[in-house]
Amino acid sequence: MKVMINTSSTFKGGSVQVARSFIEECVQFPEHEYHVLLGDMLSDLVSTANYPENFFFYNVGYRPATRVLSFRSQDHDFKDIEKEIVPDVVFTTSGPAYWRPEAPHVIGYNLPHYIYGESPYFKQIPLWKRVKWFLKGKVIQHYFKRDADAYVVQTDDVNRRLRDWIKSERVYTVSNTYSRHYDSPKQVQNKLPERKETEFRLLTLSAWYPHKNLKIIPDILELLPVHLKERVRFVLTLPEASYKQHFRAGLNGSVINIGPVKPDEGPALYKECDALFLPTLLECFSASYAEAMRMEKPIVTSDMGFAHSVCGGAALYANPEDPNEFAEKISDLADNPDLRRKLTEEGIKRQKAFPTARERAEQYLNICKRLADEHRK
Repeated sequence: MKVMINTSSTFKGGSVQVARSFIEECVQFPEHEYHVLLGDMLSDLVSTANYPENFFFYNVGYRPATRVLSFRSQDHDFKDIEKEIVPDVVFTTSGPAYWRPEAPHVIGYNLPHYIYGESPYFKQIPLWKRVKWFLKGKVIQHYFKRDADAYVVQTDDVNRRLRDWIKSERVYTVSNTYSRHYDSPKQVQNKLPERKETEFRLLTLSAWYPHKNLKIIPDILELLPVHLKERVRFVLTLPEASYKQHFRAGLNGSVINIGPVKPDEGPALYKECDALFLPTLLECFSASYAEAMRMEKPIVTSDMGFAHSVCGGAALYANPEDPNEFAEKISDLADNPDLRRKLTEEGIKRQKAFPTARERAEQYLNICKRLADEHRK
């Protein structure tokens, strides 16, 4: 099968790592021929010289989304490349693609803003931004419906919502997962200060995005019981400028910001912490959930459908708008070793259901083959 992999729309967040992982794992399926369109982000991360002869790479110097309101064609370059390749199938790792190829087209969907309209996030932003998201959603909905023959999502909850949104039954669930670094953790020097005897560390491995809801952390600290105020530490991985912009001075060591962490250093950081804290308002899937389970850490997160879909009984859930509720859940976890053990054991069970990176790639390729075979008939 001749597969055209389009990453040109992928530019930030977990979708970048998913695309990179998929390309890497395709090496293990040498029966196919791969033609990979690299967007700006992926071109810096993929070492093309390390790939075998059945891989061909094409650098795309722009994101198609930037040409939606431009006189320049969004898809002219893609059409020329497709004519040259004549692929059996096209897989856009993260849509919308803003391009309808001649070959059958599978598009990955991971845009929570348009299918989780009930999220508290939309109550926290001004009216003009809500209108902007609504109008943008109508445009993106049009392109998803126009350009794809099938869709790939990461959870069953997203699957159900996307089917309703685009009125299509050709939606397949292929779970996200932890990266291969969590199967063979790299040994690195500790990044956190020496641990105090009773210290309880909550890790949030994320950049700053408004929907991640990290602004709630100072309010949680204020509401913790007195006996926990000196014990609980929030560990963040924000760029220093971002941390100073969004967090006030004087948190007295209750928040430890160590700056961005390389993907292969994530497992070591989890080992230095006691639990994952993710108060997010919008997700399709967060790899942090799978990573925490793989590293045998309990989870405190938002009481939202996407979180329950991934974490099940491996997490404590709180209203993401209520810092008092989060403080109560964190207190329960910090003070109760049996509860931590119970959540960890449930996480160990659930993470066994996650595919490996290789298995995920194989599932993607099977969907592509199904569409290619149907197209030939």
